[in-house]
Amino acid sequence: MALEALQQHFRTEQETLWGDGLALSAAADGVSGHFARLRLHSHFQPLLDAVTLQPLAHEALLRPLDPHSGAYLPPSAAFACARTPQEAVYLDRLCRVVHALNFVRQQPGRQLLFLNVSGRHLAAVAQEHGAAFERLLALCGLQPQQVVLEILEASVDQLELLQTALQAYRKRGFRIAMDDFGCQHSNFDRLWQLTPDLVKLDRHLIQQAEVNPRARLILPKLIGIIHDLGAQAVCEGIETAQQHRLCVDAGSDLLQGYYYARPQPTLLRDGAATPAVSRPAALA
Repeated sequence: MALEALQQHFRTEQETLWGDGLALSAAADGVSGHFARLRLHSHFQPLLDAVTLQPLAHEALLRPLDPHSGAYLPPSAAFACARTPQEAVYLDRLCRVVHALNFVRQQPGRQLLFLNVSGRHLAAVAQEHGAAFERLLALCGLQPQQVVLEILEASVDQLELLQTALQAYRKRGFRIAMDDFGCQHSNFDRLWQLTPDLVKLDRHLIQQAEVNPRARLILPKLIGIIHDLGAQAVCEGIETAQQHRLCVDAGSDLLQGYYYARPQPTLLRDGAATPAVSRPAALA
């Protein structure tokens, strides 16, 4: 019944954009979306507690499939097909609904779901950010309190627009994560202007800390500033045992990266050791 209601919602949206068409389909291995002749699939990568090394959340990652070639494309290929701001909003919501449905069907328990929100979406929605998605999320079987919205703040130039959007999301119960902090135009001003609940440090900071002594000294100080602002720090892009140890020693709250688990359609269960963590040498 929920899938039918969601299908009807997106069908109505489609009619105003380009005409009727299939938006969602369900199979034994999950739900997929349909946009611009692409099939939209979900993969999930766990975020682990830095102390227990158990999954506390999963980030949903878009995997667009070209049905003609059978090849997976980068997420940017799907969003490049959105020709107008209205289509960008439609696609962004469709992707998040696909992820939410595939997350819920696996009975995640108390784990959180991290969902990316595109900068084009934020810029195209004039007001009431989160209102439509909250209704869609309820049909998926999730509440805002179970969702963390990842925002790449460097992708939105208008600070006032970004603040308004995040305040609206937060009032509805969503948590906010600032993604890829430390890359491109990210700056410290945005940390206290936007007051995120979590800050995800860009993978290049972690890579530099592994090889550069100065960066290694800065990493725990940066995480300390994030904690002082009342947010949790997430180190992402961890690929080696040394990077793992650096991030743990620096005080990171959550850990994410290929070192623990690659993105895959299924969730990592509580109590299930990742391949890297199961090796004693990984934590030495």
